[in-house]
Amino acid sequence: MIDKASAIDTSGMTDGFFQPAICRNCGTPVDGKFCAACGQKKSTRLCASHLRKEAWEKIRWFEADMAHSALRVVTRPGIVAREYVFGQRKSHTHPMKLLLASIIALLLVIAQVDYLGTDDARLGRAIALVQAYSKWSFSLGILAVLIASKVVFWSRQGFNFVEHLVLAAYTHFVIIVANIVNLSPLLLDSNVQLVKTHQFYTAYYMPWVEAGVVFVAFGQFFAIDWRQQWWWAAMGAALFYLAKETLFHLYARAVIRIVVAQLA
Repeated sequence: MIDKASAIDTSGMTDGFFQPAICRNCGTPVDGKFCAACGQKKSTRLCASHLRKEAWEKIRWFEADMAHSALRVVTRPGIVAREYVFGQRKSHTHPMKLLLASIIALLLVIAQVDYLGTDDARLGRAIALVQAYSKWSFSLGILAVLIASKVVFWSRQGFNFVEHLVLAAYTHFVIIVANIVNLSPLLLDSNVQLVKTHQFYTAYYMPWVEAGVVFVAFGQFFAIDWRQQWWWAAMGAALFYLAKETLFHLYARAVIRIVVAQLA
């Protein structure tokens, strides 16, 4: 083993610096294209084409991996969560990474369509404050999924808190994707009247969509027999709805109190 510090030539860069079969990341002798100790590919001298190629490969593989994982989670959230919990970690993107990506995308869409906008100048400051405090309110959904999962299925198959959290993260990712799809038509036209109409109808059908996502995810994750045990998943979906409504009500009251205090 060669000391890591000694793998760096302090005298300067030369064309022959990378010729020795040494990993320039950890100093381990390299037999082949990759280092057996740290996994880094055998280094070569940097050039513009080398940087472009590596950057493109990392971006391409990252995007391809994310897109493939996202599509699989959208169609089978409970199955992916179950596989992840049972050890298939490399096959799936980390649930929190997917969730964070979806939250960022949703925030961008909400900002683009000005979903909380208003034509009333007097309400401008109040709306701005509500937007500031409510940006992350939709993330309460993951807590609602977790509550429903833990309460209804607390003893089923021996899953612990973190494993229930993995299910909640993947499930909430799908819920956020559903909300992004729901808002996407407003990217074409987002005048105030159209936004108000969209908000009116959304309040009727999106709760059913979200509860449906939870229903399917619970059934898949807990390997429910749909013919005989479907009502377990239905109870979970119903409790999710109640928990989410309660959490949003409490959060909204807190936001209103804060906004009123700042406007006073």
